[in-house]
Amino acid sequence: MARSADIAWTKADLMGIAKHQKTILWLLLLSLAASFVGLTPITALIQLYFIYKLAMAVRLSKAEMVIYVIMAFIPFISLLALASLNSKATDVLKSNGIRVGLMGAKMNDVAAI
Repeated sequence: MARSADIAWTKADLMGIAKHQKTILWLLLLSLAASFVGLTPITALIQLYFIYKLAMAVRLSKAEMVIYVIMAFIPFISLLALASLNSKATDVLKSNGIRVGLMGAKMNDVAAI
């Protein structure tokens, strides 16, 4: 895959990445809480959808998406998958001049592009 700095990102692309990144971060917190009460199968199914959406937004290869999907079904490893995917989204956003805080991108920065 080409580096995120080498890819031309549109405003719509960056808005989608920022939106899905925020969702992934909330899902990361939900998954962490759910793992302590035994709801990991339910959160794994939810994770699949949002992993797919963010992976498509950051233009991951099919092989990388398959790896993330498999990781979504492994307790605690799924948290690492979400964190890794979040890191990829952060790299894309930061390389395009968008500030990224603890809970994702600053939507004002994305809107200003």
